[in-house]
Amino acid sequence: MALLVKFNPKVLLSNSRNIPSRFVHSVQSVKLSYDEYLPKNLEVAEEASPLLIMHGLFGSRQNWRGISKRLTQVLNPSRRILSIDARNHGQSPHSLEHTYTHMAEDIKDLISNIPKAEKVVLLGHSMGGRCMMYFCLEYPELVESAIIVDISPFSNVHFTGSTDKMSELLRKLKDIPLDPNVAPSAARKMVDQEIRDIMPDQATRDFILLNLYKSEAGFQWRFHIDGLLQNVERSIARFPEEMLQKRFSNPIMFIGGADSQYINPADLPKMREIFPQVELEFVANAGHLVHVQKPNEFLDLVTNFLNR
Repeated sequence: MALLVKFNPKVLLSNSRNIPSRFVHSVQSVKLSYDEYLPKNLEVAEEASPLLIMHGLFGSRQNWRGISKRLTQVLNPSRRILSIDARNHGQSPHSLEHTYTHMAEDIKDLISNIPKAEKVVLLGHSMGGRCMMYFCLEYPELVESAIIVDISPFSNVHFTGSTDKMSELLRKLKDIPLDPNVAPSAARKMVDQEIRDIMPDQATRDFILLNLYKSEAGFQWRFHIDGLLQNVERSIARFPEEMLQKRFSNPIMFIGGADSQYINPADLPKMREIFPQVELEFVANAGHLVHVQKPNEFLDLVTNFLNR
């Protein structure tokens, strides 16, 4: 059984170390919240590069709890696994700044607090995948290998169209008045009805509604609506073109859902120019949430890649 350790970004770790000066960036990072999954044999795990996992837009580290626990059982060598809340998501700090540059600096700051971590393995889904791609290209010396889930460095009509809807959705969520006296189930039902026309897919709406919770101050969203709304179209939806001129030469695997349009197989030659060791795999009968819809097939791909 994996040991779960929770990290609160309000508590600074005492074992942080300095990243070499050539890695220092002027962008202000935030302290990310994460869950750490430790295998039984921690001594062996500390000798291997830790695995960092980041969710996609509107997600949280909780979405990766089951995958993280299973990976502690099947990876060889064993690794410590950190499932991370991105800035403006989950329990990580909120900010009006949300670019891939900022997100990469958050990851670099987190790595500096991991004991004995000279390099890391990265896994990211959608927005989290683009964050991890950016980090690979900006700080290749810190990355052993990477797995990118159902997202590409290249924009496409499907992705841009989805982002337009995300902006509309965020504006709608911001304007919905929620009675603090109703039960959480009733509030979620009301929000579900309000956003149905914008987001027809029930599974996607259910995924978003996981972020609605009730506190003493009333109903709140775990993601920061203003921070995402300000950045979703100009930053989150667009992988920085200047990064496409860089190279990451270590192993990297892209996993797509065969029913998803976020990765175009025809882009493989262009991907290979940026990632010379790129591998591209598609999971049958899976969409954008490939790790949710086909967890066993997804785990097999991840395990085989990391256990080489």
